[in-house]
Amino acid sequence: MKNNKGVYIIAEIGPNHNGSFKIAKKMIRILKNAGINAIKFQIADPDKVYSKDSFKADYQKKNDSSKSILEMSKKYQLTQSEHLKLSKLCKKNNIDYLCSAFDKSSLEFLIKKIKIPIIKIPSGEITSLDILEYISKLKKKIILSTGMSTLKEIKMALKILNRGFKKKITLLHCVSSYPAKKEMLNLNLIKKLKSYFKCEVGYSDHSIGSEACLAAVAMGSKIIEKHVTISKNLKGPDHKVSATINEFVKLVKKIREFEKMMGGKDKKVLKCELNTQQVSRKSLVTKNALKKGSTIKKGDLIFKRPGIGISPMQIKKILGKKLKKSLSKDKVLYSKYFKR
Repeated sequence: MKNNKGVYIIAEIGPNHNGSFKIAKKMIRILKNAGINAIKFQIADPDKVYSKDSFKADYQKKNDSSKSILEMSKKYQLTQSEHLKLSKLCKKNNIDYLCSAFDKSSLEFLIKKIKIPIIKIPSGEITSLDILEYISKLKKKIILSTGMSTLKEIKMALKILNRGFKKKITLLHCVSSYPAKKEMLNLNLIKKLKSYFKCEVGYSDHSIGSEACLAAVAMGSKIIEKHVTISKNLKGPDHKVSATINEFVKLVKKIREFEKMMGGKDKKVLKCELNTQQVSRKSLVTKNALKKGSTIKKGDLIFKRPGIGISPMQIKKILGKKLKKSLSKDKVLYSKYFKR
């Protein structure tokens, strides 16, 4: 993954190209300078994904006029050749091409033909044994979305994926509702997943707005994924819950600014704080005038600003010492004033 030190941001186009290779290319060209790390698509052989008993999700019924989910899926697919061209366009623009596969043969195409750098397992495939077992044999980085799943199911999936040798796996907390209401996001699970599974965790957002993504970054998310569209008015299952290009660009900018605010983990006095530290802290100060040779007693001292002298926390080291010079009342004490 590029940008290992910062948040890895994925622009999820998914099916928002509406099956148009032209729109898909246009979105890459628009997003290439947005500060993202990856653009993600979806690929499937609908006949291998859907049985005759398959049906649309409620949100798909609202946002797509296709008679069946099979018809809808076929309408929004790009060809393998088009995906190959898109991967090359992403590479040309120094962006990772990612793609979620919804059947084993499509995944094999991504691995063998495109040589995809990272495998993204969508939430719906977390129990797809054939896909998990195939991935378990590969030496690839993995991103596993955890929408609609329990801790037990995640544990089972990870056990299969790590067969043979341990993989570099990042879990994505996700609420698979479109749109996901803010009160349902349960962002505390980001920390829960990280501590429970001892791995990196990110966040795949299906809510409206940017607040959830920023909160997720603050909670330690290493990956942020969000759906993006060129227009929310287009017909299709995901456009209404996606960010516009403009909204997405603003989100990326906010995340990058937020990263700067997050800083490091070491607690130390910053250079920008030094002047304020001197002004705001207190020093040991003479309560009364003191003559040269005086032995310092607790009653001779008070605590006052500025903090440029001896800290009140060091008072025990000063008590009993003799002055090398006379001092007037209300003067800051320095180590150089005392005999050793």
